[in-house]
Amino acid sequence: MFRERRGVSDLEDNLATLTGQQQDDDNMSDDDNAAPEMQSEAELEGEKEDPFLMAIDDLEGRVVAALDDVKIHPGVRSNSSQTVQAELATVLQPVMEVAAHTAPSVARTYYRGVGAEGVEASCEEVYQRVISDLVLPVLLEMAQSDTIPAKRGASLEFFRGLWRECHKSGSWLDSNQGSNGGPYGSGIISKVHHNTQQPRAQLKRRQQKRLAREAELLRYWVQASIACTTPGVFTSDSAEAAIGARGVIAASASIRPSLKHIAQRIRDADDRGANRVFGPVMKMVEGVLKKLFLNTNLSKDVGAEDDALRSACIKFLEIVCLCCSAKPQDSSSRKRRDSPDDFSLEDLPAGHPVITREALESIAEYAFSTLRGLALLGGQRKVDSNLLSEMLMGGNNSPSEQVVSILKPASLAFLEVESTIPPGDAENALEFNLDRANMEFDFLLSQKSYTLTINALATLSSNRPVFFKEGATCLGRRNADPPKFVEDGPLTKSAILAIQSQLRASCLTLLRNALSVQTKSSQILLKTLIKSDMKVQAEKAEKMAQQTMSLKTAGRAARNRANMFYEWETSADQRSSKRQRETDDALAKMRAAKAARGLGQGIQLPTSMADSIDLIMANLQHLPSKKPARSSKKQSSKQKAPATMDSLIDAIITNGASLTQEEGRWYSRDGGEAWESHMDNDTYYELSEKLLSTITAEDGPDKKRSKQELESIHNQKALFDTQCKVAASEAMGRIIANSTSSRYPELTKFANQVAAKLAWTLKDVPISSNLRPAQQMANDTIQSSKKRLASKEKQESLDELASSFPLVASCLVMEATITPESEAQEDRPSLGRSILDEAYANSCYEKPVKGKDPWRNYDTSLDLFVGSFLHSGERTNDKPTDNDRKRTAAHLSGSIQQQIGAMPQVKKSTFELLSAMCDTEDIAKKAADADRKGSQQTIAATASLHASKQAAEKRAVTVLLTIRDSAFQRDDVQTRRSAVEAAVCIASGSMNASKSCEDKALKLVMNVLFPKSTTLADLVVEAAVAELKKASDLAVETYDSIQEENAKNAAKENYGGPKGAFAPSSEAERLAMDKLRKPVFLFMALCIRRPEIIKKLFQISAVPKADTLSKTVRQNMAKLARAVATKHGAATLAMQVSDETSQDEIPLLLTFLEHLTPVGEKNMPSQELIDACFEIQEKKSKDGKKDPRFLIPIVCSMKRDELVKKLPEFVQADDDVFVAALMKMGERLSRHQLLFRDEPESDDDALQLKGLTLCEQLVYLHTMDFKAAGVPQKRYLDALRLCLENEEVFNDGLIMSSLDHMSGKFLTSEEKLPLAYMRTVILVCSKHESLHSWICHTLLPRLVEGKIYTEKRLWEGWMRCAKMLESNAGSGVSSVEAINQLPQEQLEIYRARYPPTRLN
Repeated sequence: MFRERRGVSDLEDNLATLTGQQQDDDNMSDDDNAAPEMQSEAELEGEKEDPFLMAIDDLEGRVVAALDDVKIHPGVRSNSSQTVQAELATVLQPVMEVAAHTAPSVARTYYRGVGAEGVEASCEEVYQRVISDLVLPVLLEMAQSDTIPAKRGASLEFFRGLWRECHKSGSWLDSNQGSNGGPYGSGIISKVHHNTQQPRAQLKRRQQKRLAREAELLRYWVQASIACTTPGVFTSDSAEAAIGARGVIAASASIRPSLKHIAQRIRDADDRGANRVFGPVMKMVEGVLKKLFLNTNLSKDVGAEDDALRSACIKFLEIVCLCCSAKPQDSSSRKRRDSPDDFSLEDLPAGHPVITREALESIAEYAFSTLRGLALLGGQRKVDSNLLSEMLMGGNNSPSEQVVSILKPASLAFLEVESTIPPGDAENALEFNLDRANMEFDFLLSQKSYTLTINALATLSSNRPVFFKEGATCLGRRNADPPKFVEDGPLTKSAILAIQSQLRASCLTLLRNALSVQTKSSQILLKTLIKSDMKVQAEKAEKMAQQTMSLKTAGRAARNRANMFYEWETSADQRSSKRQRETDDALAKMRAAKAARGLGQGIQLPTSMADSIDLIMANLQHLPSKKPARSSKKQSSKQKAPATMDSLIDAIITNGASLTQEEGRWYSRDGGEAWESHMDNDTYYELSEKLLSTITAEDGPDKKRSKQELESIHNQKALFDTQCKVAASEAMGRIIANSTSSRYPELTKFANQVAAKLAWTLKDVPISSNLRPAQQMANDTIQSSKKRLASKEKQESLDELASSFPLVASCLVMEATITPESEAQEDRPSLGRSILDEAYANSCYEKPVKGKDPWRNYDTSLDLFVGSFLHSGERTNDKPTDNDRKRTAAHLSGSIQQQIGAMPQVKKSTFELLSAMCDTEDIAKKAADADRKGSQQTIAATASLHASKQAAEKRAVTVLLTIRDSAFQRDDVQTRRSAVEAAVCIASGSMNASKSCEDKALKLVMNVLFPKSTTLADLVVEAAVAELKKASDLAVETYDSIQEENAKNAAKENYGGPKGAFAPSSEAERLAMDKLRKPVFLFMALCIRRPEIIKKLFQISAVPKADTLSKTVRQNMAKLARAVATKHGAATLAMQVSDETSQDEIPLLLTFLEHLTPVGEKNMPSQELIDACFEIQEKKSKDGKKDPRFLIPIVCSMKRDELVKKLPEFVQADDDVFVAALMKMGERLSRHQLLFRDEPESDDDALQLKGLTLCEQLVYLHTMDFKAAGVPQKRYLDALRLCLENEEVFNDGLIMSSLDHMSGKFLTSEEKLPLAYMRTVILVCSKHESLHSWICHTLLPRLVEGKIYTEKRLWEGWMRCAKMLESNAGSGVSSVEAINQLPQEQLEIYRARYPPTRLN
């Protein structure tokens, strides 16, 4: 149905937006309603002539075009002036207009048949083809399967808007009963049409059609909401929460109309139709409740996306309670006019076997109890999983029972707590203490969700009397025991103050309600408000509620008095109203006086012709009677020519130009005295002999002429030469003027060719007056281009061209000074192109001269020509409201691709200037500032800025397309290299460009240029290497300053160090890493395609003092390693990279190996990778000493027996290596860290234990024979100390588990106690006070039982430990009991060494 854009797909996205190409098959039709092939020509001709079918086809085409635009939309906003949702809504607006209004209008305009039956049949056909078969399925498919959250949200909002629009007059669901109502008439119901009775059969038929369409739209709407609330829609938690929130909002909007439709179906005795809607509605409610109570993706902490989802679910619970409960039945409520979309339990008819009031009432009851629990406890208390599973698995599979099975456990979790609180009627109703700190919660409420919960309770209590007492009691209790600030809690201090204020306001509002007196809940509300220091307000509110309650049973006179009182109380202050009117009158008079004087909004001209004439006559009276004299005699002396009739006529005809013309020029005014006319058969003119003799006279020293004569001849010749140049310049100006104003392309092209030859011939000739704007543009363009060109020689060449060939420079930028008024003017031949062609021809035939580049003029002209494109865009950005500049820049940017493609030769400087057009940051910043500071007075300016921003981005895309074409189509290798280098420079960030341009350039390099050919791929790699070397040079240059900044940060008292292994340590280092990240990303993307260049990445990154680059590479190594491992194999790549790595590159190699291992507890490294790491360690050994760091990436998957053998190698390594190895060993055994696993009886390798748990690490470290392994005792003990000092990992429970395992083995005589065992116990006593009790009452007696005193060194340690804990008897934890269990001999030994302490 939809057209698809095709592009080169790889890496992240395709380059569809960049290439702008769409490859459609000409043989395939995208028309779903195309005629069958077997139709006859007559039938086809009849269909073509049928206006009704043509109108439907037009509607479908418009809908398909708009839906295509939505399908290809990237899902991100194209400008900052509106959100992406508003942008998608704008794209979908044509679909909305066609579906809701244009389609029924077409149906009743082009209907076929006779009378009402024909209109109905046409309406049905249009609705079926446009709405049922096209709009609704496609929008539902978008809501169910689109991978972009914004589009799913737009489809949900579309259903809501379509429901609203379809209920308007003349649309599909118009409920007007007249003969002109619904889609069958204009929708305008006059008295005549309203009173016109339809035939009963027609009315019933139309009502059934309307009900069927309503049901279809509701089903699609509900199904779309279900799709967005289904778990697992997106892998990203934030995207899942965002689209879930929009799905819940859509469910909140659709539940009321769905229930009203179900009620109508039951009234019509259509139980099957009611079930078809009720089932999806209950499934939708079930999905929302699962999002709130059973969503495992939502964290307990409050995040922005999770908070939005929970808030939407709480609002949905409120709507469910309102729809499934009864309205108040008092007289005041009966007089109130209800909303047409409102629904309550009374609106549901009885008689349906499944959809009963009792079922909905039970949903409302449990939902309200859940809301009370959220408000009183501050979150959802943990639901009993056993009860929840029983509820979900049990039941009778009724739709409403499934909803109850979710709500009931959540409400019971609160009711269990409420049962421990005194009832609301008791005197001590507010005397309770809930220990929320010891409660387990599924989630806690934030400020927003808490506010919505309180509002929900207040609303339900006010509008549903059945909930008033419980709701008032709940809010009163929460106000008496408000939320308190907790350091790591979800609520800030300001949020708690706001919630407390809202609680007091809600309690006061409920107390003012008459139901508080009627339900006897006013006492608890009064008490809680008095407790909050609001006694005066509470007593007034209670009095008002009592008065309102008494008026319900009072007489008419009392009610009238109350009505008068309230009318007088709410009336406006007469004095203040009068003062306001006087102020308004004074302001109006002041504005009128300003307008009369011509102030304010400019000069105000009279409105009538008579007043205008009077104004003119009054001004004529002030004109001077005489013409003012000239300011000086010097000016009047210059005017030698007499004023005659001829001169007056010439002045009129030439529009005043003749008055400024100099008659001394020999070539003007028909030549004057310089020309002679011959009146023969053919009249012709020639220069006079006098003039010729003067200009040809020789003034050399050999001629016998006086000094005055020689000076006169010299001056005349100089004047003649000057006038010749002026004549040539003016002739050039006339040629260019004719060229730019001609309507005929052939004439323009010929004039351009002549002008090009003359421009290069007339060196040092000044320009004429009509070329002054072009000369100024040329000078500005040169200044702008010089900022972008890196070569100083290029900059000097531009200045030289402007001074030596001013005509050439002006002609090159001529197009940038002309605003095209029509398409014909846009397509005219380019004068600048003709200048370049002439320069190229001259360079080709110019004889080579030593020290002079024959292509200098062509290259410089090309730079100036391309610079005019750049400067034109800059001028537009400087003045976004200038429409002439906009049209000129648009015309030039549209021709860049064609002009550069037709150039015979392109240089590197050309791409440098073109790439500068990708820098759109300035105009983007201006647009963002306008949005932030925008007001009603600057709407036009803001719109112009955004239009300029879009135009700048379009120009940038055109530049990228031009670079692509040059790389593809040019034969010259140097030109292709320059084009590729330009694209790589933009992608790597070395050229100033916007973020979007950099992303598009990256896609251009990776998805278009690199896969095109091997030659281009080599050029891309070569350019990327050059950019990486630039990055390395930058890192070396900034090394000293970054180190100094890092040292300053480290010296600060509150400095906590970097937040990660490769995180920047200072702001200077962060900025440097940001600059280096782009070339690193680009090179890593190339490494995925060509793994052999990883060697180059390591070599450049390991340059001395390039630490910042090395850190940047290692920070992003995970993406590279995992991508190449997936594509080329981890083991093979590890060996290949290690073979090419030098000693200086070992840190990079280690990081690479670390990230080659798969992620996740179940994804273990392969045996091939393990063997490869061992082989790498063997190859990289130095002097027979192996580096254990090469094994760290795969220790988690090594067999436990092998790891135990390798443990001494890690112990002898540095502290960082040792700790990293321990962490990696237990990385994938997080669930078993406290256990010492038993070896399996089977010899199957798959069942062998892998890795070491933390408990096993401590055990094997203690049992290691360090002497046999060659480990120094000091290093061995330091290793144990490192473990014990890391209290976050080796915590109390882990240490106790390890010591318990070793002591248990000792007790059963299976193993001896390690020598370092008691030393560890003594260290634990000094660091872990919580283990004192276990050591005293369990461990020490167990060691006595195992006869530890038989081992001398262990016995010494036991006695020292017992002595440390013996003196704590006062705290209840003492080793006295264990000491008394010693045999008599050992007890005497102990007492001899440590006598008992005497107490004073």
